[in-house]
Amino acid sequence: MFPISIYTGGAIENGAMGVTYNKPPSASYPAEDDITFDELKRKIFELTGLNEDKNSINVNARWNAGGEESHCFVLLPISENSMWRMLVERTLSGLTGWSIVELFVETVANSDCTQNDPGEKSQSNLEYGENTHIVGEEDQEDSQELTDEESFEFKPHDKSALYVGRSFSKDDLKRAVIEYHIKQNREFEIVISSNCRYAAKCVAPKCGWRLYATAIEGNYFQIKKIKGKHVCSNEGGDGKDHINLSADFISELILDLIKKRGDVCTPKEIQDFVHELYGRVPSYNKAWRAKEFAVAHLFGEWKESYVKLAPYLNAIQVANPGTKVEWWSDNSTDDPNVKLFRGVAWAFAPSIEGFKQCRPVISVDRTILCGKYGGTMLIAVAYDAEDQILPLAFAVTKDEEDESWSWFMRWIRLEVVGPRPLCVISDQHDSLLKLFNQPDSGWCTGTGQACYRYCSRHLCENIRSSFKKDHLAKLVKWVSRQNQPSKFRLGMLRILETNRKAHNWLAKLGARPDDKSAYHLWSLCEDGGCRYGIVAVNGNESVFNLFPQIQKLPIVELTFTMSAETFARSRQAASKIEAENQLWSNKVKASLEERKAKMCEHKVVSISDDEFEVETRSKVKQTVRLGHDQRGCSCQKPQLTGIPCSHLLAVCAFRSLNSDDLVDEAYSARQLLATWAPQFHPPGSPEEWPDYAGVSYSPDSNSINRGRRRKVVSSPSVPSKLKRSS
Repeated sequence: MFPISIYTGGAIENGAMGVTYNKPPSASYPAEDDITFDELKRKIFELTGLNEDKNSINVNARWNAGGEESHCFVLLPISENSMWRMLVERTLSGLTGWSIVELFVETVANSDCTQNDPGEKSQSNLEYGENTHIVGEEDQEDSQELTDEESFEFKPHDKSALYVGRSFSKDDLKRAVIEYHIKQNREFEIVISSNCRYAAKCVAPKCGWRLYATAIEGNYFQIKKIKGKHVCSNEGGDGKDHINLSADFISELILDLIKKRGDVCTPKEIQDFVHELYGRVPSYNKAWRAKEFAVAHLFGEWKESYVKLAPYLNAIQVANPGTKVEWWSDNSTDDPNVKLFRGVAWAFAPSIEGFKQCRPVISVDRTILCGKYGGTMLIAVAYDAEDQILPLAFAVTKDEEDESWSWFMRWIRLEVVGPRPLCVISDQHDSLLKLFNQPDSGWCTGTGQACYRYCSRHLCENIRSSFKKDHLAKLVKWVSRQNQPSKFRLGMLRILETNRKAHNWLAKLGARPDDKSAYHLWSLCEDGGCRYGIVAVNGNESVFNLFPQIQKLPIVELTFTMSAETFARSRQAASKIEAENQLWSNKVKASLEERKAKMCEHKVVSISDDEFEVETRSKVKQTVRLGHDQRGCSCQKPQLTGIPCSHLLAVCAFRSLNSDDLVDEAYSARQLLATWAPQFHPPGSPEEWPDYAGVSYSPDSNSINRGRRRKVVSSPSVPSKLKRSS
């Protein structure tokens, strides 16, 4: 048996460990291990006293997505028996890290039962009293003053419903009054708002509507009287602003939108969001201020975030031992305990541990911060066995690009990735090119410490901006991603025919004076396997899609939260793969299955003991070698990615060899799970942070961005402009 707690009659809230409920459980009981979802629902109706004929229920489970050591609760909708049984089995096995099943139950009145039987008490009657006056979606036409003899239909989940006896927190009461009047297309003003009383009235001179509420126990306010009814006109208004639709009210509506979209969320999006909710369009200026209020509410003001930055990072280091932080500052302040901020870099311990299981490839990129104090954010990411992004290291700097990149990359080498030789993929930053040519940088290509490759996406953007031809950029993209030498040569010939200057520029891109070409910097075909088939910094799951808010919002908190969510989500997916005894990641498994289906159409001819010729259905011939010192195919896919091609698989089948021995171990399900296994531990609220007696950091007041509001540019980085070759 296992315990079940049932929560009803309250509201779901977000707490420090995720979703929670604002009321204690309505009922608890021990359930049998084999209970079905239908049996569960019948038990809920029995324990809560709800009428099953007149109500239906929506069941959500409080699911621990953080694992055994780090609790992070999310809502898991339960609508069918398979989902319910999965929850029960994982709870019984201990995989959820939580020994009790908590269910948040929402009651919905059936459409054909809007009026209760005279002798029956509904859930709303039980909670709020039998005879109450409701002012909900529509005014009651005959309501002048409320009496105990009157009763009306109640909508328990309408947060804007106003009726005598209903209790709210002070803020919720104000929101309910505002929302009711916006929906009714009427306007009101506050008569009194104090610690013990709240009163509002209609602004129309001849309208007698009044609402009175007083404070009760528990910092709640209860509506004591709703006098009169609205007799003012409520015609028109659609598509217009509303006097009670304040920027502060809108900011509370858009909190989830700002969490999701971040600084790329525009005032126009906020206007559209409000119009969809209420049919009203706030002014652009009001929408802009609402966004500022929402950002400040979620993440604090920018100057405040600088003050909290060092204590917060210290709290993260205490909660997550092994987290690395590096400060860059000047001593040019009057206070010896306060330094002038130039930059800070951080890498979370779980990311550092997870990277050890990834392929030796990282991508680095930057984005311009649009906040009050500006600056640049630098990001380094790795890739797991599914080619999903693993957020590795971050930095925010105020200084010039050359110095910032050098400081960030040297720190990554010393504190984050260690001496392991790595391939680095990036845009064509001149400062990075200098770094890879310096013997003492830790990234010198000449000594084998690293290899440097260009990002295909940035390359194509630069081609497009320099030569103003979209079809040329698309052709370059195709050529850069080819693995077969014959296709690469054909693509370069087409580029030559299309634009000779672009061809000559690509041939010399990144080449030293004595080099004929440096195709290896941007072409997968000439790469030699360094980049493991990863051609771009930003793919479909780009780092800037993973962290969409980083252009403005307080950054360290955001990167911690979203990194923890990424690890929890990916760990759950990897655990499922391991539970199914799968050998390789889903992506590699799908590739192998597709290539095995294709190999059936190939013809294999043995040339020698370790050399074979494979002819495809289209009569194309490839040479496969399986010697001890050389294993690969002339199509180059195995050498470039670490995954056998269909030609190599055909030879393995021909020789009765196990093709799994030829797949790089970095793609295994075991290493995938090991990548995401490390746990993030939240530092808690500021009151829970350990004492911090270190140095504080202050932003440079001379770098404050002043002037009128600027439109946010959504591009994640500003690629350097190319010069046409002469």
